[in-house]
Amino acid sequence: MMTIYHPHIVKSWISMEAYKFVFSSNNCSTSYCGRSFNRVQFPFRLIDQQPKNCGYDGFDLRCASQSTLLINLPGSGEFSVRSIDYRSQTIQIYDPLNCLPARLLTFNLSDSPFSASYFEFFTLLSCPNDERMGTYYKPIDCLSNTSFSVLATHSGSMVRVIIRSWTGCRIIGHLRVPLVFNRTYDSGFAYQLDEDMTLTWGTPNCKPCEILGSSCGYATSNTNMTTCFSNLAGKAICYGFILFFFSLQVTSHHKVTPEHFH
Repeated sequence: MMTIYHPHIVKSWISMEAYKFVFSSNNCSTSYCGRSFNRVQFPFRLIDQQPKNCGYDGFDLRCASQSTLLINLPGSGEFSVRSIDYRSQTIQIYDPLNCLPARLLTFNLSDSPFSASYFEFFTLLSCPNDERMGTYYKPIDCLSNTSFSVLATHSGSMVRVIIRSWTGCRIIGHLRVPLVFNRTYDSGFAYQLDEDMTLTWGTPNCKPCEILGSSCGYATSNTNMTTCFSNLAGKAICYGFILFFFSLQVTSHHKVTPEHFH
């Protein structure tokens, strides 16, 4: 026996399915900071331009100018963003004031969602300027002056040699420099330590979404769980209209009489 459903029931079911399909896509659009080529999308969000639910905690970005993105790392302050790679989940940052060694003296990632592949330890020394300064000793310009030069090395033995042989040299600090795996240093004193820093994040893991060409976002409004969303919102809307018109056809072709409910 064929079961015939009341048209209003059919219309309600179709409308619900169309609603779920249309709104299963993420409504957080990609943003840009002026002329910057860096796209801002989940887990990052551009404050004052994207709602809070469009970003993950700790991934807020600020647009400082027509092309400069800034990120605030708790305990370390603001850094400029050079690039973001969503597939590898890496972010490349630098000091907007062009004195990264000074920032590294207090650099700490413990309260941020980011980490480094590994850290290299450097010692900073302040030495009086004299004729021994040459290509082997390259001072860090932004920390040096006309009287003293600040040098950096990761060699403990070199530090001991300099302290013993160079009158007036003293240790002024230690740095933990975040590095990528393929970066190596020799034992010299020719480092400005002004290269960009590359940091990574593991949570949230949106790599599968990037591989699939989908967008990433919160699964629901009351959880930190993330999921992938289709980027076919336009097709979903068309699909919803098709279902709606189909429901109208169901209504017109299936007149329900009292006998249907006996």
